[in-house]
Amino acid sequence: MKKFLAYLKGRPLGMVSLVLLVILYILMIFAEFFAPYAPTASFGEMTYHPPNARFYQGKLQAQEFRVTSTVSWNYVRIRGSYDEIRFFAKGAPYKLMGLIPMSRHLFTTSGRHPVFLMGADNLGRDIFSRILYGSRISLTIGFVATAISLVLAVLFGGLSGYFGGAADWSIMRLCEFFMLIPGLYLILFLRSLLSSKMDTGQAYMMITIILSLVGWPGSARTIRGMVHAIKREEFVMNSQLEMIPPGAIIARDILPQIASLLIVSIALSIPGFIMTETTLSYLGLGIVDPAVSWGSMIKRDISTLSNLRNYPWLLTPVWFLLGVTLAFNFLGDCLRDYYDPYHTVFRAFNFFNLFKKTGAGAKAPETEQAGSAEAPEAETKALAREAPLLELKELGVTFSVLRGRTRVAVHAVRGVSFSLGKGEVLGIVGESGSGKSVTTQAVPGLLPGNAAVSGSVLYEGKELLGLPVGVLREYRGKKIGMIFQEPGRSYDPLQNIGSVFFETFRNSDPAITRRAAMDKAEALLKETGLDSGMERLSNFPHQFSGGQLQRIGIALALAQGCELLIADEPTTALDVTIQKQILELLKTLRRTRRISIIFISHDIDLVADISDRIMVMYGGLIMETGASATIASGGALHPYTKALLAASPAFGSHYSETRLQVIPGRVADPASPEPGCPFAPRCSLAQETCRLGIPPLKPAGEGHELRCVL
Repeated sequence: MKKFLAYLKGRPLGMVSLVLLVILYILMIFAEFFAPYAPTASFGEMTYHPPNARFYQGKLQAQEFRVTSTVSWNYVRIRGSYDEIRFFAKGAPYKLMGLIPMSRHLFTTSGRHPVFLMGADNLGRDIFSRILYGSRISLTIGFVATAISLVLAVLFGGLSGYFGGAADWSIMRLCEFFMLIPGLYLILFLRSLLSSKMDTGQAYMMITIILSLVGWPGSARTIRGMVHAIKREEFVMNSQLEMIPPGAIIARDILPQIASLLIVSIALSIPGFIMTETTLSYLGLGIVDPAVSWGSMIKRDISTLSNLRNYPWLLTPVWFLLGVTLAFNFLGDCLRDYYDPYHTVFRAFNFFNLFKKTGAGAKAPETEQAGSAEAPEAETKALAREAPLLELKELGVTFSVLRGRTRVAVHAVRGVSFSLGKGEVLGIVGESGSGKSVTTQAVPGLLPGNAAVSGSVLYEGKELLGLPVGVLREYRGKKIGMIFQEPGRSYDPLQNIGSVFFETFRNSDPAITRRAAMDKAEALLKETGLDSGMERLSNFPHQFSGGQLQRIGIALALAQGCELLIADEPTTALDVTIQKQILELLKTLRRTRRISIIFISHDIDLVADISDRIMVMYGGLIMETGASATIASGGALHPYTKALLAASPAFGSHYSETRLQVIPGRVADPASPEPGCPFAPRCSLAQETCRLGIPPLKPAGEGHELRCVL
């Protein structure tokens, strides 16, 4: 609250609005104390009495007025006739908040002349007292109706946007039904169906329910649209893959993202509902005597234009209503800007400095050092002789997708087999839709529910396919880490980086303290090339560049000591300089931590720079595998691999001398795969035998395999 109040100092309208609303709600709660008279107390001979509080002889006093005409109720002041206004004096007895018996009021008189701070109405009742008592209905009905309608909007809008399908269709049709009819007409229609002889409590409840039912559809449609978009973000998909209940995902991951919208909706709905209650009371369908609300006061007091001309103080409830409406709007603007995750409104307090050690700081974990960035040839051969860390056998992935009104089978991966040794780097290249990402996502079980997986995935000899989610979580992060193409979409924008690390460390060590987690996070950030890590842990994702976020993603992947790192196009969204830095970082981590890496990219030259072996995929099949040095130096055999190399610009080439080649045609549709080689329709060397059946993957030299009939 101190931070918010500091922010309000720069927003004078917001500060004034907050002070005004706080004062009004304090007056409402303690109305019996602040009001000099009961709302029904009437002074019969003082109809339309003007305000009579005056400063006289240095004191605040109530001046005597006498009527000059009982037809128009005109008054004149009586010079020298005053009754002193006494503060904290005894008056009519009451129960404060209905519980504490009291008789003292903030101000009153001895009784010789009543004090009318804001004048009196047509029955001689004190307008100030009636405004305070009337605020209890007018100000609370806005809050209660807003709360109910907001719960309905979040519930139905969240369910509709998150689940879609039949739930989305049904809820949206219901919203459209309510929105077809203008809101005020619908309110009047629903209110007219009810009895006109309800007491105050019944009228209050029925008006609140009607306003809530009419107010939720518009907000629900807006929330539905935002939830529908946010649920596609990667941090929400991660929660879904971890089998977190939908209710928890909506409440924890999605609703905070639309907090600024909800705040604005609340700030606009409260005065809107107050105005609607005022309208109903003005039309005689709301609160009626002897109960009092601002609407009922306006209905009774502002009946003719001559009344307003002769007794302008009768407009006082209107000014209160206007002030409350503007105050909520100005305060809503401030709250929206303050809580919007994409606005920086103040310099954040570095909370994590509280946990920083006083010494030289945490040291990076001791790691094995090597002499060069590249693995020596002897070491590579030794790795090949070890038992493989990861082994895929005839892996197949088929998605069931709705196209139009029919479901089709999309064959994303078809019989992929390879092995990966400890400390080895495998590069996978191919165009979009070749099955690269789907193949690697099948390893830790991150495929969606509409995927059917066949074959075998062995990690250190243990089968991963078919394992329960609880068992797979022992592999995710702790043994198998992943970094993704667009790091900015992998983070919750409302969660700072320190909280992300703390949550990650707790997955493997639930008893870890925040201080220990921050020390380990700082060491990891330094290891991945982010100095001043502790100072940056309190920052949010939007305060980092793309390269910095990718380094943080690598640090998070290493946080639980993973042995296999899957890098799914980690450099695609980065510029060339940052790409080089990320590649050098991965090489260093491979050398120091001896982790295995699967590196996915469209750029075959980039893959050759970091990997020991290259696997070329197309149409869900492995087309060629071989040593990176062999393929990159002209030893590629498959026409598709040659086409990828020819389509990559060479350093030093010029467009006037060498035209960049383009692979003709389109990528094969996995929903209707070719009967033969999937690349045959685009291959200039294709023969009739290429279309008769899928060629097998055969050895083509030491460490080299090829799928081609030529």
